[in-house]
Parts: sequence; C-alpha cells; structure tokens
Amino acid sequence: MDEQDYKNLITIYQNKYTNLINQVIALESRELKYRQTIEMLSNNNNQLNEKILELEKKSPRPKKPAKPSDGGKF
Repeated sequence: MDEQDYKNLITIYQNKYTNLINQVIALESRELKYRQTIEMLSNNNNQLNEKILELEKKSPRPKKPAKPSDGGKF
C-alpha cells in the first residue's frame, strides 16, 4: 500500500466512525424519548388507579342478586 491508499483508508474509517456516532446519538435520543413517554404513561396510570380507588370507596359496588336456592326449578 502506498501513501494514497493509507489516506483513502483513513478517510473511509473517519466517515464510518462519524456515521456510527451519529446513529448512536439518534438511537440514544429516541430511547430517551421512549423512556419519558413510559414514565408519563406510568404516572397517568397511577393517577387513574388512585381515582378508581377513591370512587370505589365513595360508592360501593352493587351486590349481585342472590341465586335461588332451588336452582331456578319449580
């Protein structure tokens, strides 16, 4: 290999390195976005569960009608 071959090789390595770094940065930013979305949805879920518990305490569920003891036969 002569000097020009080495220069070309270094140029290719630099381009590949830059491309890979850019991909890593993009993936990490996407991962951060997804983590934030998961955290937000988890918080919303917790708030809704708390509201459900509050409403259940205020208004108990209606009782199911009792089944006839004879199994519905005459």
